[in-house]
Amino acid sequence: MRVSRAMMLIAAVMAVGAGAACGSSNGSTNPGLTPAELVGTYSLVSLTLGNSAPLTPPTATGTLALTSSTYNLTLMLPTGTQQDSGTWTVSGHQWTQTSSSGQGQEQGTVSLSHDTLSVDLTAAGTAISTVWAMVH
Repeated sequence: MRVSRAMMLIAAVMAVGAGAACGSSNGSTNPGLTPAELVGTYSLVSLTLGNSAPLTPPTATGTLALTSSTYNLTLMLPTGTQQDSGTWTVSGHQWTQTSSSGQGQEQGTVSLSHDTLSVDLTAAGTAISTVWAMVH
């Protein structure tokens, strides 16, 4: 299975669950997320590309580090290690990321439930969903 840069990028933030209507980690009734709520280091729980079966550890592993405006992603997949970094923003549950490699911008939805971050994106016509667990 070949994973393009766009798919890997999407995976970065990006997560499971098609609609991301989960609340924030602090249990507030705020309908949107803030960058401060998402800052942290996450470990890959699952990566789903299109209609394929989810890839989970140990088949696929990875880390996602989010600051208030940048991300750094490393994925170890059956096809090899992929890395990406860039900037990200969140508005409500809408996620936007721009890779430092200059290959474009991806948009999708994001949710946070307790310590689980989910991001859903579409890149090159392929739905990409990732689920990440916060590393403590």
